[in-house]
Amino acid sequence: MPIKILLARQIYDATGVPTVEVDMVTELGLFRVGVPSTDMKKLAEAVQLRDNNPSEYAGMGVAKAIKNINTIIAPELIKQNLEVTMQKEIDQFMIALDGTENKSRLGANAIMCVSLVVAKAGAAKKGVPLYRHISDMANVASIILPVPHITIIAGGTLSNNGLPFQEYMIMPTGASTFAEAMRIGSEIYHYVKNTVTAKYGPQTCFVSHTGGMSIPLESHRDALLLLTDAIKQCGYIGKAEISINASASDLYKDGAYDLEFKNPNSNPQDYMSSDKLAEVYLDNMKEFPVCSIEDGFEFDDWAAWSTLTLRTTGQLLGNDLTQTNVRRVGLAVEKKAGNAIALRLNQAGTLNEILESYKLLKSNGFGIAICDRWGDTDDLFLADLAVGLSAGQVRCGGPVRGERVGKYNQIIRIEEELGALSKYAGKNYRGQL
Repeated sequence: MPIKILLARQIYDATGVPTVEVDMVTELGLFRVGVPSTDMKKLAEAVQLRDNNPSEYAGMGVAKAIKNINTIIAPELIKQNLEVTMQKEIDQFMIALDGTENKSRLGANAIMCVSLVVAKAGAAKKGVPLYRHISDMANVASIILPVPHITIIAGGTLSNNGLPFQEYMIMPTGASTFAEAMRIGSEIYHYVKNTVTAKYGPQTCFVSHTGGMSIPLESHRDALLLLTDAIKQCGYIGKAEISINASASDLYKDGAYDLEFKNPNSNPQDYMSSDKLAEVYLDNMKEFPVCSIEDGFEFDDWAAWSTLTLRTTGQLLGNDLTQTNVRRVGLAVEKKAGNAIALRLNQAGTLNEILESYKLLKSNGFGIAICDRWGDTDDLFLADLAVGLSAGQVRCGGPVRGERVGKYNQIIRIEEELGALSKYAGKNYRGQL
């Protein structure tokens, strides 16, 4: 079932920034995917092609990427007459067509969008749901539904409050189903919202790009106390734990970490060494129901990652650390830096490269979390990817905003479809049992 038509257009992501959408037509009909935008380019990410025309979209237009799909990728790929089930071959063909190490000629946004829509068409060709097609390609034997990281509070660069870290989340590890997990997360979210609204007013619960509330808290400890109390008041002690996305690269200055980085007059003498910051995380895990720390150190502070990994059984999740780059994933495995890694759709550039990182991590005992982006779209591919890989964890943001909730709702539908065959990762979200 070769490709008949491949057509790209510009759409908008959830932050109002242009991104790429592709339609693919085969004998079985129309398939469509929109890719998320990158909030900011990380060192090892594949390059999203932007127009860099300051008079349009502040330079963030994607007309060049669209043109590359319509005038280069589409005709050349159609000419190959490849079946849409040949994911690896199609992805490798596009990588070769681009000819650069970081996909900067054609654009990772262009290549990834085509890669994902091929997978959708491939699932239809096989007559299976998308998550089943993905599990087949990844050699996943048993489907496991992921534990969600549900964002409750926004801090760091997402808010002007006093919180140093970017997101404070709830992980319903004690739920028995994904649907129950979402109920727990939703109830805690709205309890916090109602409590804070009553105390500070409704404007203090306005949400960030990822759906977390920008609550006027002054310290990291205040956020942990608030969430711990919310878990207790909602009756979910033992069923819900706390996950922190520290996004520590934002705090990193001159070889140390400035937890007051939002204060232009912060004192360099108060900056923390990697060792002192590690003690903060360890103390948090002892005092509060904190089970996961994401991006606890700067992405090249490898020694800090490796040292803390030896000191805790809690989850240390690398996201900026590896940037869904196979080479950096390999370094994390080699250095035993962290014990879980995040994978993001638009960082690698093709679905096959995501599958390569997944297989490397799985064979070396690392946990895996499938994560969203600030500039996400309403496309649901991420949900099927998390289920298809039996990743154990998914992070889509808060239980608000359509581009976030849609992905959670898709996993609920898949759980219903699986019926008696459905299994929820629960406490085994990292595959550690």
